[in-house]
Amino acid sequence: MATTQTPETMKAVVNRGYGKGAVESFPYPSPGPGSVTIRVLHSLVHNNSQKLYRGEGLMLRKEPEWPCIPGGYGVGRIASLGPDTTAFKPGQLVLFEPFVHARDDPDVAILWGTNVGFDEKTTKFSKDNWHHGSWAEYTRSPLENTWAIDEDKITKLGLRTQDLVHLGPLAVVYGGLRKINVQAGETVLIAPATGIFSGGAVHVARAMGANVIAASRNADGLKELESKYPGIKTVQITGGEEDAAAIAAHGPIDAFVDVSPTVATGSSHLGVGMTAVKTGGRICLMGGRGDQTLPHPYILMVFKDITIRGSWMYERKHVKSLIKMAEAGVLRLDKAAGMEVIGDFPLEKFEEAMEEATKCASGRIMVLSS
Repeated sequence: MATTQTPETMKAVVNRGYGKGAVESFPYPSPGPGSVTIRVLHSLVHNNSQKLYRGEGLMLRKEPEWPCIPGGYGVGRIASLGPDTTAFKPGQLVLFEPFVHARDDPDVAILWGTNVGFDEKTTKFSKDNWHHGSWAEYTRSPLENTWAIDEDKITKLGLRTQDLVHLGPLAVVYGGLRKINVQAGETVLIAPATGIFSGGAVHVARAMGANVIAASRNADGLKELESKYPGIKTVQITGGEEDAAAIAAHGPIDAFVDVSPTVATGSSHLGVGMTAVKTGGRICLMGGRGDQTLPHPYILMVFKDITIRGSWMYERKHVKSLIKMAEAGVLRLDKAAGMEVIGDFPLEKFEEAMEEATKCASGRIMVLSS
């Protein structure tokens, strides 16, 4: 195994039960075949991290395995190479992301660092292989989930390493936009549009050259979007019959993207958005609503040749493409573009970071740095 000098232990946020975490000394995660170990520079603190940490709202088949290190998306430098690594070099700047697939079964996929699976097979895959995440000084990452960053290009753009953590949430919505083949010049309705992911969809769609209609209940959030993205159209939705007319006033809609959180279950905007799409249009559902049926007339979907696509996460080619957009400066990740790291905490302050992360909205993220 090729390697640089590495420690035997590291500092890490170690959970020993829901709500029972602390920074402890933990064994160094040496890489094996198909993986590398990364010296973590910055790791995303998701706005839902506090709920996951406490185990709130999780529908589990059984108690997860403990201890566990949380954390998914982040940026770091290669520390140790597995025996079959061919492209990475020690010290190289990389992005890592947590959407891990079993190599022999594409139906088995997990988010590493969450300590949960969706069924017995995914739970075992997580427990036996990718149980620990990135809220630590080092993390082990699959080669498929490790992405080289052209540091020279990033530096010339004036970006800091922590700015690159934005690429994690943006990859999720970029994957959805790509899956419904959004093209430059098309009109895309995004609703809601002021959260971390939904606001990210606005940012990415604009970078792709699309015309955007942003719809939300949040009037202040919409005003902020208008200031960040001159030329976009906004609609403040109320839940009333006037919403359909307000959206239709902006002309034919090629695609509708729904990024609703769970709390938006039952919200009328989903049906309004689906109905607003023109003949031959596309709909992408990538939120967390709990609706059991879709509020869209069956026969209307047939007569209008509508494509409805669900999107959980992204494909590998989407991550690679998104990184190239950032390196080219097409996808801006700086504060001037409305993409801001509003908090940068040490590992020891992970609980404070989680609390602050609950306040994050469009274009704003929180990170832990080690």
